[in-house]
Amino acid sequence: MRLLKGQLAAVNLLVWNVALAVLISPVLCDDDDDDDDSDDTMTVCQEEDKDLRVTCPLRPKPNYHTEYEFSMSKGSKEIIINTNVSGTMPEPKFRHNTRVEQLEPYGFRLTMMRFTLTENTTFMCKVTKAEMRLFVELDSLQPCSAISLFLQSYPWLLTLLLPFGIIQLMEAL
Repeated sequence: MRLLKGQLAAVNLLVWNVALAVLISPVLCDDDDDDDDSDDTMTVCQEEDKDLRVTCPLRPKPNYHTEYEFSMSKGSKEIIINTNVSGTMPEPKFRHNTRVEQLEPYGFRLTMMRFTLTENTTFMCKVTKAEMRLFVELDSLQPCSAISLFLQSYPWLLTLLLPFGIIQLMEAL
């Protein structure tokens, strides 16, 4: 009877590890088809500490200096939030409370510290002449998922979890 319980626990552990791998694998996949950006969507979300995060998944063009620009539009006025484009300056109120980080394998993430939307807003990102736009309704702004940010920041974690699960499975048998 004890052996049967050990085998059931091992099978249960294996099922959970496979499920984890299947659920997390889209985060870790790098689609090498450069012409197909249909799975890459721009996102805007509010972090728990009231920072606003804008993720721009555009791929830089080869043989170009990678330039980015984040801006937003409320009504007909476009406001530049952050940029590395020479000769272009962000709005003064965003100069010291925004940061941009480059994502792997491509894309950029803008973080606007302590920023709250007060009205419907269109966010735009430009990367080396390509542009994306996302209209965000004030009532539909989503909170950022801490687990997805964690897994995107630490993809090597999955490579540690799966062997650990296999070791536990072997010990249970």
